[in-house]
Amino acid sequence: MVPSLARMSVIIKSRHETSVMTGNYEMAYICGLLCKLTGTAPPPLESPARLQEAMMNSLEQYQTEDDREKNIIKMLKYYKPDGLLDDQVRELYRMGLEERTPWKR
Repeated sequence: MVPSLARMSVIIKSRHETSVMTGNYEMAYICGLLCKLTGTAPPPLESPARLQEAMMNSLEQYQTEDDREKNIIKMLKYYKPDGLLDDQVRELYRMGLEERTPWKR
């Protein structure tokens, strides 16, 4: 998948309460973006499942009024990652961490 498409998919899905995450690419971007938005130290990317678990643990006390953030946190919570950890997953995680214009299409 082209990384910019996964990013755009997350941005679009963040506007809808009923959206679901469809792959590790989106999950990696969401994890990086949430680190950026919340000021959370980025957990290591050892595996998709460990990244998801670490992010959900770090977000336990996090409160936001932004519906887009609420929606991507909910998508992350209910996603079931597979074992795919390739260069594009790593790239999307970095893209989220380095995002300068969140929510911009």
